[in-house]
Amino acid sequence: MSMLDKYIRAVFGLLLTASTAANIPLSFAAADNAELNGATRLSTQEIKSVFANVIDQAEVQDAAATTAVNHWYADGRFVNQWSAPHRSGKVTGRWRALNAQRCIVIESGLPDRIGKEACAPVYRRGQTYFSLNPDGSVHGKHTLTPFDPSVN
Repeated sequence: MSMLDKYIRAVFGLLLTASTAANIPLSFAAADNAELNGATRLSTQEIKSVFANVIDQAEVQDAAATTAVNHWYADGRFVNQWSAPHRSGKVTGRWRALNAQRCIVIESGLPDRIGKEACAPVYRRGQTYFSLNPDGSVHGKHTLTPFDPSVN
C-alpha cells in the first residue's frame, strides 16, 4: 500500500477501496478483533444521531502519527483536516447512514475519490468510537464532541 493510500484511509476511518467504489459488498471480521471486545456496532439511526453536528478527533491506528479532525454536520456535509508527519490536507464531502454503516462521498480534496461512495460500520465502547479496515482490524479511534454549526 502506498503512503498516499495510507493517508487516504487515515482521513476518514472508512473503507476507500475499489470494491466499495464499485458497490461490491464487503464482509467484516470485527468479531476477531480483541480491541472491539465489549464494543457495540451502531445502527443506522444511531449513526445518524451520533454524527449530527460533532467534531471527531481521530487517531489512526494503521498509519503512524496520522490524525484527523472531522466536522460532521447534521445536514449531511463533512469537512476533514488530516495531518501526517510530512503531509496534510483538507477533504470535503457528504455523508449518510445506510444499512448500519456510515457512508461518505468525497466532493473535494482527493481527486481520484470524488463521487465514489464508501461505507463502513462504526462501533462504540464507552465514549470511544472505532472505524474498521476490510479485514476487521481497527483503522481509527474517534472521540466525538458536539458543536453548534451556527457558530462556525
